Parts: sequence; structure tokens; C-alpha cells
Amino acid sequence: MKEDTLEHIDNNIPKNSDKIKKDSISGTREKATIWGTSIGWAAGRSSIFTFLSYFGVVLGASPLEQSILTSVRNLGSNAFQSVWGWLADLRGRKLVLTIGFSTLAISMFFAPFSQNPMDLVIISIILTSIGFSVIPAWNAFLGDYAFEGVRASFIGKINSIGTLSSIFLIFALGVLMDASPFPFPQIFGDGSNNYIETRPVFFIPFLSSAIIFVLTIFISLFLVEKYEAKKKIAIGEEIHTGGWRTLIARNEPFRRLLPIDAFFKFTMSTAWPIFPFVTLRVADSWSMVAFMWIVFHLPRSIGQSYGGRFGDKYGKKVVIILSRLGYAIVPLGYALGLVTGNPLFLIGVNIPGGLAFGAEDTCIAAYSLDCSTEETKGRYYSMLLTAEGFCAFAGSLSAGFIMDLWLRLEGIDYDSPEFNVILFWMLMVIMILRIIAGLLHKFIYSNPLDFTLDQIQYHY
Repeated sequence: MKEDTLEHIDNNIPKNSDKIKKDSISGTREKATIWGTSIGWAAGRSSIFTFLSYFGVVLGASPLEQSILTSVRNLGSNAFQSVWGWLADLRGRKLVLTIGFSTLAISMFFAPFSQNPMDLVIISIILTSIGFSVIPAWNAFLGDYAFEGVRASFIGKINSIGTLSSIFLIFALGVLMDASPFPFPQIFGDGSNNYIETRPVFFIPFLSSAIIFVLTIFISLFLVEKYEAKKKIAIGEEIHTGGWRTLIARNEPFRRLLPIDAFFKFTMSTAWPIFPFVTLRVADSWSMVAFMWIVFHLPRSIGQSYGGRFGDKYGKKVVIILSRLGYAIVPLGYALGLVTGNPLFLIGVNIPGGLAFGAEDTCIAAYSLDCSTEETKGRYYSMLLTAEGFCAFAGSLSAGFIMDLWLRLEGIDYDSPEFNVILFWMLMVIMILRIIAGLLHKFIYSNPLDFTLDQIQYHY
């Protein structure tokens, strides 16, 4: 995005964009801290997302309760991002990173002690609303290091290093969990299950994640910020002048992107409470679950790296459209796996799903940064995450409510084989919704850098 013309920013904040653009990773120690933080963030986060939803099922969550858990996690991880983005812009990135990693470590330490789904909901609220403040701060931190023309490539390269490292952690956790004396969760022919016996196995991934985040806190303390905390932009003053509404109103590319991206996240999230039920009906060991996620993360790393390069070369819009259409394949693969009972469908569909996720995640972050100026990186990206969070909350909750209502009307227990029919048709509808939402991205602008933020004069 071209030069910011907000009067109060011009008057109160000295520009240093040239300095930021000329800076780069300048030494071995600097590289080590950035890579170490990326590895710690990705590895710890992977442990959370790989096993937390399955823990909800094992705790006895119904489809509606599982959707509440997923919805709260999505809402918490995004709804407060605007606050954390503003704080990262006002006080610097490292402060927010320290807050986030500390909260993640504490939350994951207490997570395996949950006795019911609502305990896990409370922990998830803390985990995501405060812990995931890392997301806007980390992306803004990386954005400070990169030229505008290679921003997606740089972010993708750094994040892909972290994603690759998480593969080894997930594999090790799967092996350790299978080697433990606690059984893999199963539903037996009479409708009973062994969920109570299998619960203690989750101490392995969650405590491992807590240790990783503690180590990441230490590493992140040595990060070198390229962003200089400017003269304070008083939050009260920003609210008085319109706050986030003003930032959106003056930014045409971002204003076009926001509702389209939010609707896509709605369609995406409808599948999230469904996938764990399908996985535990098809897989037969934690090693297999871990392998499924490894197959996802390896192409995800490739997608992060090459998706960023393609985005810089051919346009981020093109990559965003293609990758988001690629997401539609995932529910189809899960539906086929559910019908056939063959886990190869669940494993195989993670290849295009991982490529799509990596490329899209990198390019949407870079596209959002292109919509911003040096002083607003954290705020614009966090506003996008906030909108995604509320829509993901609505999508997950809607899916769980529909499944639970369907079960009640048909008189079907969610542990019974008849539940598979509901899961199948839900997945088919979600596939169609994802295709529609992906195609809507043809209406976003090709290059936000061609635009200048609209000038708005303020009178105090």
C-alpha cells in the first residue's frame, strides 16, 4: 500500500520505511533466533491442533458440544486479534510474542487435566484469546524484515521451516502415544466405547507442547526488532476518530477483501467439528493419526515456500483463488474415507489440502500486509483475523447445531453407525459451499500496492 496519509499519523509518527526496507537478517545469531521462534511456534501449535479436537471427542463431547469447543477456539483465536495487533503496533512485537507464548505454555500444561468438554472450553478460551496473540505479532514481525515485492516469499520461507520441524514432533508423539499403556479410542458394536481409559494419553502431546512454548519464550527474547515503536498513537484517540471503521473505510482493497474472506472462513469452519468424528471412525492408531497430519504438514511447508514465490511472481490473488478452491477437495476425501472405511482417503486428501493451506496462509497474510503501511501492519492483519474469527465461530456452531438437531429428529445416537449418513451429507454440502466461497475471490483486487489510502482529515 502506498504512503499513509492519515493526518494524525503523519503529524505524530516519524517515517522510517526506508530504514525498514533496507534492513534484513544480518547475522547467524539473528537467523537462529528467527528460525528458532518459527520452529517453536509451529511445533507447539501443531501439537495443539493435531490432538485437541480428538481430546474433546474422548471427553464425551456430542456434535453440538464439539462444535462449541471448535467455535470458541476459533472465536478466541481471532476475536481479540485487533487488540493484540494494535498493541504490537504501539508497543512492539516482542512484548506481544512474550505474552502469547507464556499463555500458551500455561494453558497447555493444564489442558490434559480437563474432566469434561466444558473444562476444555474454558481452557481453550484462555489459550486462544490471549495465547494466539502470537499470530498478528509474528506476521507483523516478519513483515518488518521484508521488501514489499518479496514479502510473501520471505514469510513463506520462514514459516515453512517451522512447519517442517513440526512433522518430526507429530511423528514422535504418535509413536509415544501408541507405546503408552492407554488404548486408542474405539466405539464398539454395542455402542459402548473406551474413552475413559484412553484419556491419560493426552498428557503426552499437551505437556510436550507446554515445554516447547517455554523454550520458545526464551528464544524469542533474543529477537531483533526492525520495527521501532513509534510515538504512541493513543488508542482513545483512534477510537474517537473512528478506529477500525475508519481504517476499513479509507482502504478500498481491504474493504473488498474483508467480507469475501470472512464468508470463506464461515464455509471452512463448518467442517472442523465434523473431521474428528470421521477420523476416529476410520483410523485405528495414534501413529496413523500422526501420519495423516505429517502428510498434511509436508505439502503445507512446500505450499508456504512455493506459494509465496508464485504469489510474488504471478500475483497473490491467483494463488489465493486456486488454493481456496483446493480446500474443497478435503471434505470429499473425508466423505470417501467414511463410506469405504479406508484411511488412505483421509491421508491422500491431505496432500492437496496441505498445499492449499500453506500457499493460502502465506499469500493472504502477505496480501493483508500489502493493504497496510509501515505503521498499520499489525492492525490490518488483526482486523482480518477478527472478522474470520466471528465467522468461523458462526460456521462451526451452525454445523454442530444442524448435526445435533438432525440426530434428535431421526432418533440416532451419535455413537451409532447411522450417524455416518449425517456426516457424509454434511461433508458434501460443505464441499459445495467451499467451491462457491473460493470463486468469490475473483472479485478482490489484484494488487493492493497500486492503491493509495484515502485521505481523511480529522478535527479535534
